[in-house]
This record gives sequence, structure tokens and C-alpha cells, in this order.
Amino acid sequence: MDDNSTLKLLDFWVNFSANFLTIVASGIAIYVFIKSKDKLASALNAIVNYSIQLTLSDLKYKVERLNDYTTNDKDQLQEVIGILHEIEGQIIGSKSLEAALSEQLAKISNFTNNPRLLSEPKKRSLVAELREKIRHIDVSNYGKIIN
Repeated sequence: MDDNSTLKLLDFWVNFSANFLTIVASGIAIYVFIKSKDKLASALNAIVNYSIQLTLSDLKYKVERLNDYTTNDKDQLQEVIGILHEIEGQIIGSKSLEAALSEQLAKISNFTNNPRLLSEPKKRSLVAELREKIRHIDVSNYGKIIN
């Protein structure tokens, strides 16, 4: 036997072993997936719920920041509009939040597109609406986690 045929034989067995072990590993992975799909689903739901909780916390913070500014001052009005843009973008970025906050999103878009329409009473009303809707989504989210 020469060195070339020995290398070919070694190459064959290495490739055969690698392919066989890949098939075995895939079979084990499929078996584990089938046996513990409920646990995997729970883990994925926990990750999704955690992500939603982070987004809600960030939205709460931004809504509270709106109270720090008044629409009666031009400089502060620009800050309020900037925060509203941030809130608008965050809501649009999440399909579930976009559906849940569609009414508030329409109001926010109206104010960001035409800032002259935004008065202090309208801002306070929007802040109160956002707080309540976010609180409701938050409680609903905890209900999903518990179940």
C-alpha cells in the first residue's frame, strides 16, 4: 500500500465518521426537541415577554419625561415633540404595541406632524392615556407569564 491510497482510505473513514456523527447528533437534537417542546416554548415565551417588559419600561420612562416639559415654551415644545417622535418610533417598531396603542399612535402622529395642535391640556391627556394603556398592556403581559 502506498501513501496515496492510505491517505484516501483515511480520508474516507474520517468523512464517513463525521457524516455518521452528524446524523446521530441531528437525531438526538430532533428527539430532544420533540420531548421537550413545551419547555422550549416556555423559554421562548419568557424571552419574548422579557423583551416586551423592557420596551414597556422604556415607554413608561419616556412618557414620564413628557411631564418634565411644557408645551407653552418653544424650546420645551421642541423637546416634547422629540420625545413624541421617540415614542412613535418605538410603538411602530413593535407590531403588538402598534396594535394595542393604535389610537394613541394616531394622536402622537398628528401632534408630531403638526406641533401647533399640541397644547398643554392635550399633552397631559395623551400622557394619561399612554400611562393607562401601558399599564393595561403590562398587567396583561404578566397574566400571560403566569399562565
